[in-house]
Amino acid sequence: MSTKDAMAAARPDPATPRSQSEALRSKALEHLGKGEFATSLARYDEALESARETGDESFVDWIFVCRAAAAAEVGPAEAELLELKRILLRGRDSQSAFRAAFGAARIYELKRDFRKAAFYARLARQHADEIGDPLLLASAESTRGTLLAVDSHFEEAAECYRRALEVSAPPAPVPSLARALWQDNLGYCLIALDRTQEGLPLVHAALETIEKSGATAHTVFPLMDLCFGYLKGDRYEEARYFGEACLERAPLSGDDSVERNVLYLLGEASHLGGDEDAARDYFDRLASLYPDFRNLRAYLEVFDFRNVINLRS
Repeated sequence: MSTKDAMAAARPDPATPRSQSEALRSKALEHLGKGEFATSLARYDEALESARETGDESFVDWIFVCRAAAAAEVGPAEAELLELKRILLRGRDSQSAFRAAFGAARIYELKRDFRKAAFYARLARQHADEIGDPLLLASAESTRGTLLAVDSHFEEAAECYRRALEVSAPPAPVPSLARALWQDNLGYCLIALDRTQEGLPLVHAALETIEKSGATAHTVFPLMDLCFGYLKGDRYEEARYFGEACLERAPLSGDDSVERNVLYLLGEASHLGGDEDAARDYFDRLASLYPDFRNLRAYLEVFDFRNVINLRS
């Protein structure tokens, strides 16, 4: 055997670590879709380790940008953000560039730096347009909708979510769970615009799809949106039913604002519904989260914030 042949025989076959990496990525994506972010990140870490064994830098970038979706949710993802920017500068392929920009937008959104989030969301949309994949196009529209909703531009946000649902409609190969999340956000925007008769059915349908998929963590926001919608419609018993279900699951969201928002909604529903004992309990629990805000409960009992609260801000 020649020296060249011996070296070739000793060199590991990159196909094996590549296939292992892709299999792990698929598992990570399943967990990510269900909102199981820590588990998803652990699988992505394994996928990235296998990817590095291939010696293919473009493939490593691909797995890294996929991993960033989970890293963003677990946070704070500072190192990931820096590497995503480097990948964008390298510009090896459009798919990786889209996910790098999309991941950066999400990280900045979670940091509440909405100006930078909007910049990277625009980059993501440009790459999605080049690729033409319905899932990527819809995801980019959804991100733009989220950033508009955060700033209380609900009409414009609703249009983005509508476009996301239109471009991802069957027979486009887009997961029903993703479409349900966009449908919930559309429903929320309509509720915020006092169009509860349009918004509530959308949120109910979204919640049903999410529950059927087993993605329990993703039920938190639809439950809160239903609580909000029924509260705005002066249907206090229904508001409390969905609000209490949301409060039980709030820790699954990983978002501290959920507990605060739903405690306010439950307190308001109890107060307006005539159950003052429950109202005091919910408002006191909310006040305990704001120790520097004296007399918060008394303040909440006097003022009605239903028409000014933004559950996405």
